[in-house]
Order: sequence, then C-alpha cells, then structure tokens
Amino acid sequence: MSENYHQKIESYYDESLRDYEIVWQLKHSMALHYGFWDQNTRTHRQALWNMNFQVVKNAQIKQSDLVLDAGCGVGGTSFFLANNIGCSVHGISLSKAHINRALEYKKINDPNNLVEFSCQDFCDTSFPDQTFDVIFGIESIVHSSSKVDFLKEAYRILKPGGRLLISDYFLRPPKDEKEKELLEKWGDAWSIDDFIYEDKFLKEVTDTGFSPYFLKDISNQVYPSIKLMHRSYYPGIFISRISNFFGRRTEKQVNNSKSGKFQYILYNNGVWKYKHFLAFKSTQESYASFDDFIKIEEPFELYIDNEALKNRFPIISKKGFSVRNIFKRIMHFYLEKGIKNDEKSF
Repeated sequence: MSENYHQKIESYYDESLRDYEIVWQLKHSMALHYGFWDQNTRTHRQALWNMNFQVVKNAQIKQSDLVLDAGCGVGGTSFFLANNIGCSVHGISLSKAHINRALEYKKINDPNNLVEFSCQDFCDTSFPDQTFDVIFGIESIVHSSSKVDFLKEAYRILKPGGRLLISDYFLRPPKDEKEKELLEKWGDAWSIDDFIYEDKFLKEVTDTGFSPYFLKDISNQVYPSIKLMHRSYYPGIFISRISNFFGRRTEKQVNNSKSGKFQYILYNNGVWKYKHFLAFKSTQESYASFDDFIKIEEPFELYIDNEALKNRFPIISKKGFSVRNIFKRIMHFYLEKGIKNDEKSF
C-alpha cells in the first residue's frame, strides 16, 4: 500500500470521526460498521452490537483464541470480544486518531487488560508467522489497495486451522458508465481505491491457499442501516455545505455526507451485496457450509435496546439544560422511525 494511499485513508477516518459521533453514536457503540438487524433488533445501536455478536458466532471465537482485529477503528469489537468471550485481542489501524481514541476507551472498557492496539498496515504487519487463531475485518479489508497482499499476510500470520472472517461489501463490475461514475464517487467519498469484486477475490483466496471458504449474503440484515445512511444524506449535505461555506467543514467531510446517497443507489441497482466471508488455513476439518461450521447460536445473553430516546438524550439532567440533546432526539427519531419496514425506501 503506497504512502499516499495510507495518508488518504488516515485523513478520511480522522476527518469523519465527528460524523460517526453524531449519526453512529460512536461514544456508545464504538462501532464504524453498518450493523446487523434481525427480528429482535429495535434500534441502530443494537444492530451495531449485534454485528459484533455475528463476528463471535461466525468465527466461533473462544476464550483460548488470540484474535487480530484488522482495521479495528476505535476498538469497539475488540472490547466486545474481550469482555464477552474473555479472549486476547490485538487491534490494528492505519489511523492514529482511531488508535488514540481506542487507547482512551481502553481505560474504561478493558478491565482485564486483554486488548492491545497499534498503528499498522494489515497488508504488512510486524507479527511473527503463525501468531493468530482468528483474523477478522469488518468493512476494513475493502481499503486494502491489494486484496492479494492482505490475503497473503493473513495466511502468513494465521496458525494452521486458523479462521479468517471478513464482513464487507462484495461487488459485481459496473454495467455502464453511470454505475461506474457512481462507484467512483462512492469510493472517493470513503477513500476506497479498489472495492472487493467477488469473482476476482474468490480466485485470489484460492490462489493464496485458503480452503475451504464460504460466503453468506446478509444484505437483508444490513439494509435498514443502508436506508438509515441514505436518510442521513439529506440533512447532512445541507448542513455540510453551509458549514463548509463558513470554513467549519472540509471538502472531504462534505463528500462523506454525500456517500449515503451513493451507497444506497448502488445497492438498489444490485452493484453490491453485504456478505460474511469465512476461510480456513490448512484445516483438517470438513465443513459443508458456513452454517455447518457454526455450532453455538448464543454463547452469551443477547443485548436488547429498550432505552427510550428521552432517556438516551435527556434534555434536563444534573449537567443542566441540553439544547444539543433536543436536536439529537429529533435526528435519531427521523433516522430510525420505521427503518425496518421493507416497504419504505426512504
């Protein structure tokens, strides 16, 4: 990965942290991914929690595993694994801002000191051969300029029988210039130089030596968040352009506001699906499918978010009167109202 691309990705995540704090409730969720909606999911922040649970379930992570969080963001999933499974986790990211934030969160969220963080490129790490039992990446591997380089590095540092789990956008090639143009705009907004094109990627997986591997389409469970991000586009782009005019938001932040529209249109055009990818390194076990490997449905109690908006964002508290929380209530009511209704496109 080139130094310029490193800086491009780092700059995007540094500048977009504020947006994640507002829309994704970053301080609560510590998550930078879409989330996973099932029949029991009531809110977006519960969906974010649920995606972390899917990582545990689909990679069958256990207490004795040493796990690499490849593209760890601010550490939310790493803390989730340490606190719910009791395994040791090392989270890496290119973003110094992410690692610094993760280290701050660690003071409160890692009471057993099971999580470490470092600034590293997951295509070229400092870890010895055969270090990890599990490597996972949630919406991070798409940022690798060379998917082959990532796969080779993952294969090198996984132990024999180790598991690689990727939750990400899997694309087909654009059919026309309009799709190509939208894809370039989406990639530019999120600093993605090269998306994961499914057919090409699966060939690279085989060539690298991973076997067996499985794909599971979970687009339906992610679609409410795709819609939520699209909803955020309308107030977001309005506020961003005004703020940019007064020098309060950068061009990169304005482009990030536009991304909700691009990802939504391309998804509904069938350009991309959201999938779990699971691969094994030199395993002696035999599995017929993804679900055949998953033996534990609920390794711990599931989280149900029953907290009302008025309690989540109190207008009057010990700190006094909060105008900001009034706007937060309005915004999150707008973003999440009826979001699970498949009949509603907006």
